[in-house]
Order: sequence, then C-alpha cells, then structure tokens
Amino acid sequence: MIGADVCRKCGRPQEISGEICPDCERWTKSGSDYLAKNIACFTYNEFAKDLMALYKYRGDYAIAAVFSGELIKRWSYIAKEVTIPLPISAERRTERGFNQTEGLLKLANIPFTTQLKREHTEKQSKKTRRERIDQEQYFFVEERDTVASKEVLLIDDIYTTGATLHLAAEALMKSGAKSVSSITIFR
Repeated sequence: MIGADVCRKCGRPQEISGEICPDCERWTKSGSDYLAKNIACFTYNEFAKDLMALYKYRGDYAIAAVFSGELIKRWSYIAKEVTIPLPISAERRTERGFNQTEGLLKLANIPFTTQLKREHTEKQSKKTRRERIDQEQYFFVEERDTVASKEVLLIDDIYTTGATLHLAAEALMKSGAKSVSSITIFR
C-alpha cells in the first residue's frame, strides 16, 4: 500500500508529504502538465511487477481481483463525471486478448467509456525514460461530446514516468475536458 508521505500530484512515495516531486516539477515547468492529479493504490516494486505481468500478459484475473477493492475505494471518493480506462492499441489487444485496465474496471463493477483511442506504438517497457517523456501524441478522442466540459478520470495500471498519462490527459483537455485526474494501481 502507498503510505501517507507522497507527492501531492502523482502519488509517488517520498520523504516529505505534500511536496511536489522532481518529476512533477519538470511536467509543470515543461508546460505540458495537463494531468491534475494521480492517486496510486500500491507501491510499484519487484513483487508488484511480477504480479502485474501475470495479469497483463497471462490474463490471470484472480490477481486482478486483489486490486479491485483498493481501486473501488479511490474511485468512489474522487470527483469525476466520466471514467476512462487508458486504451491500448488494436495490435496490443490482439496480442493480449484484452485491455488490462478495462478488465480491472469490469471486475470492480465501475462504469466506463472507451472514447479515448490510441495509435499503435512500440511497447513503453522497451523505451528509455527519455524516449517515453519525449514521445509525440498518440492518443485521440473519438467523440468529443463525451468529455467536453466534464471532469474525466483516467484509470491505468502503472505510473512510471507519467508520460503516457500526461499524453492522454493532453488529448482529453484539448478535446474540451474540464479537468483530468487519474488513478493507477501502482506508482
């Protein structure tokens, strides 16, 4: 579980609670800080990495069920009008057979829409930190009416550099969303 001492923007564990971490300072200074806040359920470590791999790449839904209680808790108290799972490309869906984030939401009985779409790119896990942060936009909103003037909540499995969530938030804000926050299973 994530402790009380976290970055107030991204949920990264740190020594002083309420401070903004160096990564969030960089996002703010870069002018591409479209994501209002991220709330994480658990700390990402080697054990978490192994658990997520079993779910994400082998479809072990029993593992995903472990995460649903914490996801529901956080989802229930954050302001949102629309919940959107972070999309994967059609190619990734074919490889895996499912979108892991949609699977988490279904297990938790959380209603969602899939109006945010994603072009196919190289796997994030194969990219360096710098390559992730410097990526071109690959998200787009299919129907702007679904997000226009609304508080949008993105759901994703892992927050590492924040690049993916920030790009998704940018696409949503430029499509008229009022605000974009996120919940991730791990940070």
